[in-house]
Amino acid sequence: MTAAIAGFSPDAHAHAHAGQPGTVDEAVVDELRSIGASYRRSYKSFPASSLVPVAHYQIQMVASLRPKNQPVHVRTSLLAHMAEMAALAAILLSIDLGDQEQADAYSDLGYQVAKEIQSPELCALLLGGRAFGTSYGGDPEGGLDYALAAVDAAERGASGRMRAWTHAVASEMYSSIGDEHGFRSSLEESRTVLTGPMDDERWGGISWFDESKASAYEGSDLLRLGKYEEALPSLDRAIDKLAPEMLRHRCMAHIARAEAHSGAGHVEAACLDGHAALDLVARIQHRETLRRVGDLHRKLRPSKSAAARSLGEHLIDVRSALAAAGRAA
Repeated sequence: MTAAIAGFSPDAHAHAHAGQPGTVDEAVVDELRSIGASYRRSYKSFPASSLVPVAHYQIQMVASLRPKNQPVHVRTSLLAHMAEMAALAAILLSIDLGDQEQADAYSDLGYQVAKEIQSPELCALLLGGRAFGTSYGGDPEGGLDYALAAVDAAERGASGRMRAWTHAVASEMYSSIGDEHGFRSSLEESRTVLTGPMDDERWGGISWFDESKASAYEGSDLLRLGKYEEALPSLDRAIDKLAPEMLRHRCMAHIARAEAHSGAGHVEAACLDGHAALDLVARIQHRETLRRVGDLHRKLRPSKSAAARSLGEHLIDVRSALAAAGRAA
């Protein structure tokens, strides 16, 4: 797919055939983009194993429509859809399914397409997504590099909500390297942008970003900095405000609050949030959260409490269920 990008650029032959057989109807393209937006929203609550094949199929479909041979506005819209689906596949493969090599391949494809159509919105999205995979893969400084590149790309013309999101991503990357000033200034900038006018018809991101997510970022950032008690109110607000259908985001907020409670010495509360996170992992297959619950249980196990033992049993059940689901697939 990446090698095919060179064939996406328009040329005189393409323009000469505009309106001829093989030209994609604009109504079809509009419907395709609408479907793509629904898939991106589905990130909130659909299992990763269900969405990755859908995103891959959409990429193949766009390639089959020969974007090179389309009028420029149709070609641009088709390729934007391809980049959005590549971003969706990349984030699911990286954080949910733990396949970083495949995630990077989709991310590279999406970024090259986003640059081809000169889209600040999609360049920012792909760079921000790459920040997570790089940081979680053991290179937090590299993750910050990607996050700051995403901020720069967004400032060149992305939607307001995308600009706010990239600053929140930068806040997480700063907290991952222990830079409290960078974290606080980036998150403040994110919230400042959120209070301004929004042009949401241009939003090309995955799922959604709003004040509830900003609170979740704040709590998780403080957790990374070891400020456990300070993190708890932010995570409380996030869990209270996150929409019920945002299962993936609620899952991550619960495991973050569990880790904060654990760091603060609140064993029972940590176990309760661990159970809540596992309930959601079973529904959406978020393996990064599963890994974090495993780490949490190992920290709580020395307490020898009934709550910790119960969390361990729940962890085994969810691991077994996900393994069975993987074999069935």
